[in-house]
Amino acid sequence: MKFKELLEGIKVIETRGDPDVEVKGISCDSRRVREGDLFVAIKGTETDGHLFLAEASRKGAVAFLVEELREDIKIPWARVSDTREALGVIASKFYGEPSKTLKVVGVSGTNGKTTTTHLVEAILKVKGEKVGLIGTIAYRWGDVQLEATNTTPSSLELQKMMKEMMEAGVEYVVMEVSSHALSQKRLKGCYLDVGVLTNVTPEHLDYHGSFEAYLKAKALLFEEVLRESKESGKDPWAVYNVDDEHVKRVSEGLGFKKLGFGQGGDIRPIEYHCSLDGIRARLKTPFGELKVSSKLVGLHNLYNVMAAVGICLSLGVEGEAIEEGIASLRGVPGRLERVSDRPAVFVDYAHTPDALQKVLLALRPFVRGKLILVFGCGGNRDRAKRPHMGRIASELSTFAVVTSDNPRKEDPLAIIEEIKTGIKPGFPYKAIVDRKEAIFEAIAQAGPEDVVLIAGKGHETYQIIGEQKYPFDDREVARNALRHLGWI
Repeated sequence: MKFKELLEGIKVIETRGDPDVEVKGISCDSRRVREGDLFVAIKGTETDGHLFLAEASRKGAVAFLVEELREDIKIPWARVSDTREALGVIASKFYGEPSKTLKVVGVSGTNGKTTTTHLVEAILKVKGEKVGLIGTIAYRWGDVQLEATNTTPSSLELQKMMKEMMEAGVEYVVMEVSSHALSQKRLKGCYLDVGVLTNVTPEHLDYHGSFEAYLKAKALLFEEVLRESKESGKDPWAVYNVDDEHVKRVSEGLGFKKLGFGQGGDIRPIEYHCSLDGIRARLKTPFGELKVSSKLVGLHNLYNVMAAVGICLSLGVEGEAIEEGIASLRGVPGRLERVSDRPAVFVDYAHTPDALQKVLLALRPFVRGKLILVFGCGGNRDRAKRPHMGRIASELSTFAVVTSDNPRKEDPLAIIEEIKTGIKPGFPYKAIVDRKEAIFEAIAQAGPEDVVLIAGKGHETYQIIGEQKYPFDDREVARNALRHLGWI
């Protein structure tokens, strides 16, 4: 594709050189530039692509997209105000605008993204559709399964992946959309049929700086991505949680078709029953009543079910397939994943105050004995949430073991001390830095009628200490502890 063709549709400040040069690929990493590539210089948090123009040129780049000129450039270039924003549009064009052909669902929110996307995938598969899934746990379609590097890939990876999905016969793409992806414009050039906001509570404040900035990033899903999707020729739906005041606020006045879910929503429960075996509910919808049965545990998962129902109704899926698809999903890795029955041991990804509170509240009604919690907080992440996590643990569990959870470059003991400041006086707990020892201790404290929740890591199979990832799987460690103690 010619350089000038890639530049169509983006605001170019100035260009130099031959606009007819043939571009064979796109790269924003100078180490991976190949002969014939367009190199896009992006200013990142740790480095700046503009510093590597000479290296990219030596490796065979035939054109540059830049925000500023730092040296004499001998090959064709174009200058724009924001290369990160332009990259998505250019990548989409280079790969044939796959999202215009595919039906694309983007699910954002602090919690519930993974479970909601897995539910939608299950429903569409029951309907006989070919589905691509992009999210925290994996990127997968057909026989392809890739390890997820980010919840939402870079715009370049995303467009390439969607083209591969399209070529493999995929019709629907269901993807998680993180606040980082929205603020970094990774969805530029990605056009949605359905945009979803599950909930918004404080998270990633280390990155966004404030809750208002975080909320503003989430709102971009509707205010920017869906607007651009409509401008592309699609007729998108907004699906949102009416019981979340922040979500409701950013959903007002949208010029799209909308479906709200929750107690006062278009999709709402007429009656429901939650147990450790799952959820049964009757849902009222604008398209008729649905009876759903899910193996997922907890009221928060009823909201995820309603979100999935809203998405699938927006896509025109019939009620029978929705009911069957929801029933077919046995569980989601690391989302209230049951490891054993007596004692009942669960592993969950809850690593925010809101998620921890919801998971503990989901389990409490069914605990006959003690509710024992293992948890920690990630290093080099939002410190403000640590006392809140401690407070929630002391309010909603019977006994807690405070431990490490990806301490990264921070002292794990210092993190634990910050968590402890929120723990209510007199609450029984232990602080054990070694996560394996902490899990063993929690299960050692458990009797047959007790419930143990190991929170924070969920599906993760590593522990980040310093800059290194070490193999660590809460589920495996819990099973080993149960064997060691004679429970299994």
